[in-house]
Amino acid sequence: MFIPSGGKSFLSLRKNFFDAFNFEEVVDQVVIDLSAAHLWDQGAVEMLDRIVAKFHRTGAEVELLGLNAESAKLVDKLATYSKKHTAKVTPAPVDVS
Repeated sequence: MFIPSGGKSFLSLRKNFFDAFNFEEVVDQVVIDLSAAHLWDQGAVEMLDRIVAKFHRTGAEVELLGLNAESAKLVDKLATYSKKHTAKVTPAPVDVS
């Protein structure tokens, strides 16, 4: 998902991610599976904020599933959706091997 590749291509990845969601369909719950993703920077968190906020405006509950520890720390520090809205964050399982 948010893979740093620099320049316009990195920005277009964020836009493509945002555009992948159908905000016109009315749903009660949205689960965003981030278990294969790593949020690298403030821009990635801001994009996630925009998505969560937009779904909340339609009345949907949002769950962020599988954030890795580093991404979860960044989200805790930078995300505004948790201050304005509620989104359930389900962290990725910890690998104990």
